[in-house]
Amino acid sequence: MDAGAEEMSLVGDGRASPLRIALVESLPLLRHGVQTVVSAHPALEWVDAVSSTRDTVELCESARPDVVLLTSASDPGWNRCQLLTRLFKDLAVVALLGREARTPDSIAMARINGARALVPLDADPERLVQAITAGATVGHHIDPALAVFATSVEGARTGGGRSLSRREFEVLQLIAEGRTAVQIALRLQITAETARTHVSHILRKLDARDRAHAVARAYELSFLPK
Repeated sequence: MDAGAEEMSLVGDGRASPLRIALVESLPLLRHGVQTVVSAHPALEWVDAVSSTRDTVELCESARPDVVLLTSASDPGWNRCQLLTRLFKDLAVVALLGREARTPDSIAMARINGARALVPLDADPERLVQAITAGATVGHHIDPALAVFATSVEGARTGGGRSLSRREFEVLQLIAEGRTAVQIALRLQITAETARTHVSHILRKLDARDRAHAVARAYELSFLPK
């Protein structure tokens, strides 16, 4: 078996076919650059590039890419990321961060909204491929250049040294929006009882008296963007 074939066999939990990659971006030069990197790698297969949310959803429904690359400029609030990960459970979203998005708040929001991997937009091709494959197979990757900004996401800890899980971050964000346990359950597709359990865990870990106090503590600890 040659090196390229062996590499493909290791991608996607033993799958023999390459990972199918799509991009959400409107700038032609950037689209061409990403397509060139993806097409040149034997373990990856280029699908297409789109720019609108509607076109992205339609592409995911018709072409079924394994990975969608989202640039921070195309999804500044990471709402598309959230939508895609909820509609397509097996889809891996990889976030490409411009300089404006390399902040703890932006990285935290990208992770909370479902991005499996994060990489600088100006990373070299090897690091982009690493982020794509790790996001699709391992389900978690943050480029070393972004690690310094990611303290509020990866192993973020309360004053008592207790970390919040990714699901607890999601629930915390919804608490900050004023959602009830039932609304949180519907949003995250879990039971109301499970939502209440997450809220209880968050209150305990943040040493908070109630939900309002938990939100205040979260802002104090930079767990939520201000």
